[in-house]
Amino acid sequence: MTGMRFNQNLLKVPLYIGGKSIEAVKEEFGLEDVIKMASNESPNGPSPMALEAIQRALKDAHRYPGIGERDLRRKLAGRFGDGFTEDNFVTGNGGSDILRMITQAFLFEGGNAVMCSATFPLYHIFVTMYGGENRQVPYTADYCHDLPAMLAQIDDETRIVFLCSPNNPTGTIITKSQLDGFLAKVPDHVLVVLDESYNRYVESEDYPDSLDYIRAGKNIIAVRSFSKTSGLANLRVGYLIAPIELADYVRHAQLPFHTSDIVLAAAMASMDDYEFHEHNRKTILAGRAFLRDSLRALGLSCLDSHMNSVLLIDPPIPPAELEIALLRRGIIVRHTAGFGIPNGVRITVGTPEENAIFIARTEIILREKLGIPAGTSVESKLKLMERV
Repeated sequence: MTGMRFNQNLLKVPLYIGGKSIEAVKEEFGLEDVIKMASNESPNGPSPMALEAIQRALKDAHRYPGIGERDLRRKLAGRFGDGFTEDNFVTGNGGSDILRMITQAFLFEGGNAVMCSATFPLYHIFVTMYGGENRQVPYTADYCHDLPAMLAQIDDETRIVFLCSPNNPTGTIITKSQLDGFLAKVPDHVLVVLDESYNRYVESEDYPDSLDYIRAGKNIIAVRSFSKTSGLANLRVGYLIAPIELADYVRHAQLPFHTSDIVLAAAMASMDDYEFHEHNRKTILAGRAFLRDSLRALGLSCLDSHMNSVLLIDPPIPPAELEIALLRRGIIVRHTAGFGIPNGVRITVGTPEENAIFIARTEIILREKLGIPAGTSVESKLKLMERV
């Protein structure tokens, strides 16, 4: 390849490494049964109504996508109510594609983007890809966005501030009062991106409604997807909500035929599957509480989460070692070093049975690794270790 010229920005981009697949773990460790609790997927599969819509739409698989994209935007506008039209929405090939479009649209001829150091890695990956400067701000002692410190990083060349709430992988949120205070000080030339991919799992009454800011014409784009609550992660459907002028501008970065009418039909059908959504949400909330309480009962530390996973902090054996030990026992979890938290392990909420199996196998691993005999609780042993 002598003489070829390469995009230096692209050469700096770290490759995104997703969670291991069930098939890969079966092959690597010679296992028959594997539970995946690593990638924040729906434990209840996809929406049944979405599956039916896919079957109906397959007859037109030989056609290029037509009006499905417009129909989804219209349906979203109708769902979100007064103040919105189809022109407030842009769809993409998953939430990741939406983030790509936004970054491409606003990072050009330099510029910087401000973000938390512990958050979804695609923010800094896309900023690097398009030649921008990443300004990663350390998180607070309680693993939250340090909004005052992020404000201090904003200057005349700042184009975007990324805020993930609930934040992946910590599960923490930015409250309404915190967001109001932050937005009041953000300069007019800065776009604030609110990644709300996990907003359906928030129970806090102090969680802000991003739609209010968008209706008011603020320089805000909210990003959401159908991957989580609709169970359509494999189909890749995401969207943004923004003031019309911003949405129209970002649409210039949208690829032609970026997704199929088959996928869009599934997304629209899933919006009407209220029974599935409610069942999925209840499963997540109950499972999240079970994992949190069970991990703490073992004497382990985990954060209070507002998303469909919990973050285990400072386990008594190294996180990477715990991840491998669980893989060998047929459970996939995610060491969060790639998310900026080297001392954490993220556990996605599974089915009730999967959650119980995870806790049982985690206890077995801790007993083996720490030499805890039968009859001695893991919690008491860990407390004793802390004193020593």
